[in-house]
Amino acid sequence: MNRKLTVAAVLALFAVALVPVSRAAELSEKEKALANPYPNDFGPETLPDDVIKAYPANVQAGYKKLTSNKAGCAQCHSAARPLNSRFVEPEGGIDDAKQDAWIAKAKKDSPALFADGSVWQVETKVWSRYVKRMMNKPGCNLQKADGKAIYEFLSYDSVKRKTGANAEKWAAHRKGLVDQLKAKNPKRYEELKEAKDL
Repeated sequence: MNRKLTVAAVLALFAVALVPVSRAAELSEKEKALANPYPNDFGPETLPDDVIKAYPANVQAGYKKLTSNKAGCAQCHSAARPLNSRFVEPEGGIDDAKQDAWIAKAKKDSPALFADGSVWQVETKVWSRYVKRMMNKPGCNLQKADGKAIYEFLSYDSVKRKTGANAEKWAAHRKGLVDQLKAKNPKRYEELKEAKDL
């Protein structure tokens, strides 16, 4: 009987010990994000209600997941980081051929999208890759369904808010964020510029 209690006590202590390790990993990811800002971080952490309400229900659900402090991207960095990112994932879902066709058409119809990599980075499956990468970071407790919802929001939003009729507005916004990084953290700006990662 005492042996069972001892084993149970050891298991309970082990479980309690894991919580601070996970929390410490989460905090270290947040600290890394704060210490290494991107232009995105100087933008808003939410989108206007009228923008979100115009999106399909599944995309709105992904936005709510992304901006949630408990279960979203804000666990490890501000929601501003993905919301103000230069990444544009072409329409076409996870179908490479459809995304490639979208890019080919955009290169012909909207060459400005490919002129300044600090404003737009148009790339197949870019949000798919980043969401998976973020989910694998220490302290991230997003479930697979959460990641899928966030991906659906980011890929949809990147085309709707950053291209087409909104391209000019997006370019002005994004250039303003890059200028803020340059003014407030010139060393980081130079690092990112050299790495072509603005």
